[in-house]
Order: sequence, then C-alpha cells, then structure tokens
Amino acid sequence: MSVNSVDDILDEIKKLKKDGDDAEDEQIDISSAGKDGFFENEPVFGDDETFESVDELRERISEEKKEQREAYENGGTRVYLSTRFVFEESEIFETLKRARLYKTQGSRSILYTVIMAVAAVGFFLSCIYGNNYNWLFFSILCVVVIAAIWLVPTFHLKKLARENNNGEQIEIKITNKDIVQKTGDKEWIIPLDKTGTLEIGDSVIIIRTYHGQMFSIPKRSIKEDIYKKVLQIIKNGTEPYED
Repeated sequence: MSVNSVDDILDEIKKLKKDGDDAEDEQIDISSAGKDGFFENEPVFGDDETFESVDELRERISEEKKEQREAYENGGTRVYLSTRFVFEESEIFETLKRARLYKTQGSRSILYTVIMAVAAVGFFLSCIYGNNYNWLFFSILCVVVIAAIWLVPTFHLKKLARENNNGEQIEIKITNKDIVQKTGDKEWIIPLDKTGTLEIGDSVIIIRTYHGQMFSIPKRSIKEDIYKKVLQIIKNGTEPYED
C-alpha cells in the first residue's frame, strides 16, 4: 500500500464512525446500536486484517456496515459462520493429544526424557569403569522408560482416534454471542463471554469451557476468506489457553 493512501484510509475509517448520512440512507444508527450494547465489544476489523488498496478497504467497510445492519435487525445476533463437517482421523488424534490425557506429555515428557537419559548415561559409565554389568541392566531400563514415555501415549491416542472416527456429521454456528454445536439430537452452546479458553492447533481450534468441556473445530471447515474474521470473533470471547 502506498504512503499516499494513508490519509484516504483514515478518512474512510472516520466516515464509518459518523451517524449523519449513513443513518438517513440506511435507516439505522450504527453508533447508537453500539451504545445499546449490540456491538460495543466488537472491533470493526480483526487484528490480522490488512488491506492492499483503498478500494479494498472501502469494500470491507461496506461489508461491515451490511453485517451490522443485519445483526441489528436480528436483535443484535450476528452470524459469522454456519457449516457442517465430519472429523478426519488426524484431527481427532490432535484433539485427543491436546486434551492432555497423559501426564507425560509436552514439557513434562521432555523433562522426564532428560532425567532418564542422564541416568542411562550414568549407569552405563558405572558399568564400563566399575566392571559391574548389573549397572548395564539399569541403563537399558532407562532407555525402555524413555521409549515408553513417547511411544505408549502416541499408540494409545491413535487407537482412540480410530475408534472415534465414526463419520458422524457435526454442525456448528458461530455468532458474536456464542458457538452452537449440534451432533445428532444433541446440542451444546458455548458462550463467547470470556469464560472459556482458546488453543489454536495445527489443524484444529480447541475451545475449553469453565465446566471442563472441550470442543474442537477443524480449521478446514472455515473458508479461507473468512477464517481471520471468524477466529477474531472467537478470540474476542475467550481467553488464551495456558497449559
């Protein structure tokens, strides 16, 4: 974007905030709606959004006004995504892995591995320099424990992923207020009121509620052109997950 377009962009943003002509042409006062609580917690644009030209910015602003009008007419509820998907086995595996079913995962597994590796080397050196082959047994045992730390959880989680890969269709709807997930005749509502946490994985988006529930959304189920916007809405209503 050229430097000469900065003033134009600032002018466009100022226009978005004015009530005057927009209120008359669109028969809706967007600024007042914000004061009434419909959009007061929502940024106009996402943190990651960038614009290559002033025309692109104008188009985005026009889109934002249209969405705000529709939300205003719908009692303040603004739908950002409505889609269906079926989990792939790899996505189930990552979800299970991020559920931390095993205590020896992540940084803890690395710590245990380092401890066992140091012990294995120590026992092996004791065997060599002390001419006592009993220490060799303990050295080998430490190596077996290291293998168990990394391989057992992986094999078990992959087995669970296969068992849970039942091809069941899941439907989700994301609004500015909550996320609604439906599976068969079951429905869950995850409020976007900062009571839950968000973790962004390699292929899935993980949301945990304060009740201890965990929900997963495949990234591929969100179209690329709206991904940043939808992710921003989820970020607005959650806190970052801390392991």
